[in-house]
This record gives sequence, C-alpha cells and structure tokens, in this order.
Amino acid sequence: MHLQFEFKKNLKVICFAVMGLFILGGYAYISTEQEEVINVKTFLSKDGIHPGKTVKVAFFIEIHPDWHINAHELTDEFLIPSDLTFEENENLEVLKYYYPEPKLGKFDYSDSELQIYEDEAIFGALIKVSDKLALGQHKLKAKLRYQACNHRSCLPPKTLNFELELGVVSPCQETKDIHQDIFSKLDFEKDNTFF
Repeated sequence: MHLQFEFKKNLKVICFAVMGLFILGGYAYISTEQEEVINVKTFLSKDGIHPGKTVKVAFFIEIHPDWHINAHELTDEFLIPSDLTFEENENLEVLKYYYPEPKLGKFDYSDSELQIYEDEAIFGALIKVSDKLALGQHKLKAKLRYQACNHRSCLPPKTLNFELELGVVSPCQETKDIHQDIFSKLDFEKDNTFF
C-alpha cells in the first residue's frame, strides 16, 4: 500500500516536470518565431516583360537595429550564409544572382571578424523569360534562407518563401523601367554577382 502511494506520488511529480518542460520549450520556440528580425520587400525592374527578354528582381531587406544577418559567402563553417534561390521553371532562367558587399563585424560569439549585412541589404537576380512563354501573368517562386544574430548569439536559420507575379506582354506593347531607385544599386557586372 505504501509503495503504491509512493509510486503515484512520484508519477505525479514526473508528469508535472514533463509538462513543465513542454511549456517552457513551447514558450522558447514561440518567442523565437515571433522575433521578426528582418522585413523584405520584392521589386521587378519592368512593368511588363516581353517573351525572350530579361527582367531584374530585387529583394530589399531591412534588418532591425542590434541585429545582423550573415553574408552570402562565409569563412566560418558553423554559420549559415544568406542564400537566395528560385524554384526551377523551364520558362524562367536565372542568369545571375547579385549580393551586396558585406561589412566586417566582431561579436561575442566568434573569435574572428565575420562578414555580415546590417541595416539594409538588397539581393537581386537577373531572370530570362523564355520566348515561348505565353502572354499573361506568371508566378515566379523564390526562397530566402538566412541566419540572424545579435552581438551575443544567433537564432536558428530561417527560410522565407516569396511568390512574384510576372506580367508577360506582347512585343508590340511598350514597357518601361520601374523602381530605378532600387535597381540602380544592383550592378550585375560586378564580381559579387554569382551564376
């Protein structure tokens, strides 16, 4: 009888401990997920695209104060680089990627200086549209993977999904360049572009 009482008592303690771990773990997970460290806006360089021509895409990233994200190319193998990728599409080909020049920063979690982006960064891509692509609206899907850090530590890597609408128009229809305040900062001829 005494043993049965002790077992039930211990079982209750174990249950409360396990529940506590789930609650604490859930709280930590939620707080990390709610921490929005970056805001991203997407832009196209033209108001319409002719079949067989190219268009530029920009991802304007605002990074919250006291935070930074890792650069695209890193020397530290334990950190996750920022990386922009597009879903494969036989009618849309990525010719080049653009990443801005990173800054160097020294932080508590690393012995050496790290390449980072802070405040603002613009990632870009040069896209070629197939000459066989039908006129009308088409979806361009992209992913941005990044890892955000402050001076003390880093959050787990995160992937954001994007869906852009491309308006393919007749070669007879005139198109114009738009958002040139953004695209004038993207030089696809520089060495920091990637195939």
